[in-house]
Amino acid sequence: MSNNNEPRDYRLQIVERTFGVLRAFTAEQPHWTLDDLHRHLGVNKTSLFRILKTLESEELIHHFDGVYKLGGRVLELGQAFLGGIPVRDVAAPHIKELADRSRQTVTLGILQNLSVLYVAIDRPQQEVGILGHVGQRYPAHATALGKVLLAFSSSEDVEETLLKVELERLTHRTIVDPERLIRHLADVRDAGYALDDEERGIGIRCIAAPIFDHTGSTVASISVSGPIFYVTDDQLPRYTELLLQSAGRISQELGYISERLQPTH
Repeated sequence: MSNNNEPRDYRLQIVERTFGVLRAFTAEQPHWTLDDLHRHLGVNKTSLFRILKTLESEELIHHFDGVYKLGGRVLELGQAFLGGIPVRDVAAPHIKELADRSRQTVTLGILQNLSVLYVAIDRPQQEVGILGHVGQRYPAHATALGKVLLAFSSSEDVEETLLKVELERLTHRTIVDPERLIRHLADVRDAGYALDDEERGIGIRCIAAPIFDHTGSTVASISVSGPIFYVTDDQLPRYTELLLQSAGRISQELGYISERLQPTH
């Protein structure tokens, strides 16, 4: 897990403000006017304008008719980031095969702080609310992908961190009590996979399994998700078996050797 508690002497305010501007642009809010961004960030308007002009000159921001949006250089950086995740390339054919066999949405995620970041997805089902896309983030505790990553994290301070933060509730089924979540993560480790039973979104069920590299470290997680009328109790064992087979194959291609990835009942 990354450390955001570096001594203030090592952090430049102008750089922090610049990244704050970039982070303001999201899938839900892709466009800003200067006035709206000023109100949102609380940054001095003159300073904000200079930051935007600098980002525009580097093609990280595009400005037209009074509206700002992210520039094309951001996509280049995103592609460079994805290219630095070797598991994504290894997993690609297995993701497609799993999506074809399950006929459900298959997603690959990695852990960033206490969020899960989608780095690959196949068969997103927009008509039933599975709107995931590459680059999207969700609170890790509210997703099967994230719970697997938390449960199998090599970081020793995961549980300590969970006890210190306020866990966001996405639905009435989201686990927001830290101690209950920690007990749940222990069960996930024992089972070898995690279930999100309408915890991220009502009407959506998801199963996820860890992916290990040659050192035994968890480098990603893979999931099968679909509407509850498809991912039923009767069908859950089938989806889980398909998922664990795919996770095991990806892990083996990354050099991991173990009998661990077997479902428990």
